[in-house]
Amino acid sequence: MKILLDTHVIIWTLTDDPRLSPEARDMILNPDNMICVSSASIWEIAIKNQKAPEKCPYQEIEIAEICLESGFEIIDIELSHILAIRDLQVRAGRKLSNMDLFDRILIAQAKTENCRLLSHDTIFENYAEKCIVRI
Repeated sequence: MKILLDTHVIIWTLTDDPRLSPEARDMILNPDNMICVSSASIWEIAIKNQKAPEKCPYQEIEIAEICLESGFEIIDIELSHILAIRDLQVRAGRKLSNMDLFDRILIAQAKTENCRLLSHDTIFENYAEKCIVRI
């Protein structure tokens, strides 16, 4: 199975954070699974670190290097991912204006690349996409 990690799951994985559930750890450590990281997540880390380094002390270059050393596949943002954003299924009564742009591209990438998007974020409950796995 191809698994795309949400940004916070990347950080939790690389820092061995106890918030990462045993189920998520098992999925990430399973050698039969291909673990993927979006270049959008690296971009998001860069922005958060520059904006508030006390809240996000991780630098994008360090995270990218560790991901590559860990054997994670980097998925760059492609035109097909951008075009897939328009087709994301939003649950009734939810507004796109309340939804994070990075979340949207991650879902579009997961859907386009036939990945499961692994996240702990409740915001993903706004979407009716089968590719999302909330842990």
